[in-house]
Formats: sequence, structure tokens, C-alpha cells
Amino acid sequence: MHRSLIQVMLLIVLLSLFTTPLSMLHVTAQPSPDWRDTEPVRVIIQSTSDWGRILFDDLNGTNSNGIRLKSVLDSGWVSGQVSGYSRATLDVGRKIPWPAEVYNQIEVRHGDMVGFFKGLRNFRFSEAYADIVLEFDVSMLQSYVWLMSGGNGTTTFQIQSLSTGGTIWRDLIIGQGHTEEVRRVMTAQPFFHPARSESIVVVTWLIVAIVAMIMLNLPVLELIHKRTKRARTRSRARGET
Repeated sequence: MHRSLIQVMLLIVLLSLFTTPLSMLHVTAQPSPDWRDTEPVRVIIQSTSDWGRILFDDLNGTNSNGIRLKSVLDSGWVSGQVSGYSRATLDVGRKIPWPAEVYNQIEVRHGDMVGFFKGLRNFRFSEAYADIVLEFDVSMLQSYVWLMSGGNGTTTFQIQSLSTGGTIWRDLIIGQGHTEEVRRVMTAQPFFHPARSESIVVVTWLIVAIVAMIMLNLPVLELIHKRTKRARTRSRARGET
């Protein structure tokens, strides 16, 4: 009866640990902000618009959005760089100047971005890429980016893992003949492969559970108790003789 009660209590504790979010198991006092590097990723922009950009920054260039660009590994065009007499440009880096319309006036701002410019009324399909390393402020529950485009056409933004080739994030903007600026939420979790660490924790707890169940089901404690009792009985018998 005593052993069965211990087994039930052990199962309840293990189930509560499995149902608890992994983040709750590692609650530590973290300084704010807490910036962490991602693995190298590839940003792919496919567009039939005049221009477009993804801003890994806030509109004021202070990175209060929780994402920033740390380094650029490579960048270039897949198609659509040259169209007639025009040549498209690709901007990738930190605090790059970009024109913002504020109260019907053009104001130059700076931000971390991957962006292109083909020219006005250039609706031919183009594709560009940039291999970069990002940083996330993991102390924030949610981060965001700004997607921008100009003119008509559709612009697709995609982020892939360079190591696996899998798509981490994807979104698009459909142009309406004027400048489009939309904010999109982006979470840090898919950039850090959390499944790998979670699987290690699960396997560890399974091993602990199996060992504990074996120890509880085997009469180890009873054997130790019987041997101790026999030793005491023998010592008493020798003392009496």
C-alpha cells in the first residue's frame, strides 16, 4: 500500500512537469533586454512591385521592436536585376537610410533592412536574397517587423534556415498603387530550434521515471530492511551468549 501511494505521487509529479511550459522550468532573472543571435537565415524577396523592403527595426531606428540585424553574410539577385535600361538596387545592412512620408513631407530615417528598388512602374518579376544573422530580444514575448512596398504588384517576403532549407516565416503585401506599410508579428521561437532542447528534457525525464518505477517495483528496500534486521538479530544473539 505504501509503495502504491509513492508510485501514484511520482506519476502526478511527472505529469505536472510534462504539462508545464518549458520556459517555466527555466525561470531566471534575466537582464532586460536579452539579445541572442539566431542561426544564419536567408531572406528571399519575390516581387512585381516597384520597390519593397523588410525592416528589422522600428520606424525610429531604435530596435524597440525586439529584432535587429547583426551581420550580413551574402546578398544578390536571382532574377530581374536588369530590365531594359534600368538596373535594380539591393540594400542590406544596419541603419540604412530610407525615405518616410510624414505629414506630406519626406523625412530620411534609418533602420536595419533588406530592401530593393527597381524603378517606377517596373512590374516585371524579380527575386533577391540576403543571407544574414539576426538578433532577438528574448525577454520580449512578441517582436515585429515592418513590411513596405510601393506601386502595384505583389511582394512576398520569406525567411529560410540556411542549415535545413526550411521556411521559418513568410508573408506578403499586395500593392494598391501607393506606399504600403504593414506591421507583422514575428516570434523568436522558430529561429532557435526549441524542439531539440525539449526532446532532450523529455528523454531525461522518461529515463528518471523508468528508473524510479523499477526501484519502486523491485523489493530493494525490503531486502535492505530484512538484512539489517537479520544483522541486528545476530548481534543480539551473540551478545546474549
